[in-house]
Amino acid sequence: MGQRFLLKRGILPRRGHGMGQFVGEDKEMTLWDVVSEMILTARGKMTALASGELQSCRISWISTHLLDQAWKEMAHTLTEVNFSNTMEILDTEPPRWLPDSAASACMLCGVRFHPIMCSRHHCRFCGGIFCSDCSKGKSLLPQKFRACDPQRVCDVCCVRLESVQPFLMDKVSPASQVPTHDLTDLSTLRSWINFPWGQSMEHEIYKAANTLRGYSKVGSLRPEKSIPQAVLRQAKGLAILTVVKVGLMVTYNIGTGLVVARREDGSWSPPSAISTFGVGWGPRYDASPHMRGGELTDYIIVLRNKDAIRTFSGNGHFSVGAGLSAAAGVFGRAANADLRAGDGGCAACYTYSCSKGAFVGCSLEGSMVVTRASENSRFYGSSSIDSSEILLGSLPRPPAAAILYRALSELFQRLDV
Repeated sequence: MGQRFLLKRGILPRRGHGMGQFVGEDKEMTLWDVVSEMILTARGKMTALASGELQSCRISWISTHLLDQAWKEMAHTLTEVNFSNTMEILDTEPPRWLPDSAASACMLCGVRFHPIMCSRHHCRFCGGIFCSDCSKGKSLLPQKFRACDPQRVCDVCCVRLESVQPFLMDKVSPASQVPTHDLTDLSTLRSWINFPWGQSMEHEIYKAANTLRGYSKVGSLRPEKSIPQAVLRQAKGLAILTVVKVGLMVTYNIGTGLVVARREDGSWSPPSAISTFGVGWGPRYDASPHMRGGELTDYIIVLRNKDAIRTFSGNGHFSVGAGLSAAAGVFGRAANADLRAGDGGCAACYTYSCSKGAFVGCSLEGSMVVTRASENSRFYGSSSIDSSEILLGSLPRPPAAAILYRALSELFQRLDV
């Protein structure tokens, strides 16, 4: 049974290793085995450093890199010439995982498992047991597995699944799902307050839509506190964050949000998840007294040009806006000008904020904004996707962000009235 399982999934034991090593082995690891293997591993690494084997490590890394490229090319070939194999993968039924006792060594490389140095990992696609080095990849699984997020798989299954990833991104990824929470009125408790740290992109999308609609309500009641229409017409994108700020003379802030870019045809790009953290300092004469304790604020950052989009599409950037509050006029009384610089470029932006239903002139001085690459990968179902591809590429709008696009449409439709 064990042999049929391995052959069916395309996994063969290494030469010199019999099936008995993987299935039904009775030898039990003792505490002395654990300690001795840790000592031997540490001594082996020290010997490698002393004998100048670092060059061979580099060669090994290069070989691994070339192997990964070859696997990707092989997966691309499968997409073009082996349609039947693709359909077979998509029709695969979820496997029954092997129990931990079924394998004392990795089913791919044969290395013996160790509770600390080499732990067991189950492949979600084939159900086999592998070491961490042989199961580094994550892939979207066929619809029958009922898993939206990318799952950990062995290297062999990762190559097999590579050919169907574009199809699965459009069918099973979180970005392809219709949003469940699509109400932002007072009938739902989640719309009453935006929490500063969103655990998922779905949460960030809801928070952003809630912020935009809340802003529209406040702006209609107090036009002098709204973002001027001239600024919105020229906006090339928006970054929307919820930040909690605490402190007295020195304030600390942390929060999360998303950024979207406006394309040439007026449509909006898919959202990219971001987070912010930093400090502020100096007396807050323009702030209300409760700033001495803490404050929860929703920020809308207007990205004025493509340079600002590129700044937010980098891995991270630093915002400097120490008291550069714009006076009343075309920028609005609640505007703050800040300079942002990072690996994506440098640009100036306008920041508007809303705290407890009223817009105030708070800024995000001394803040670091970073892209949540892992959350973007989870949401779109691709480990290779980056924020520049999301904001500046041709990626289609995800159905999961429908509530956000409706809020943006309502906001910018007011400009034509």
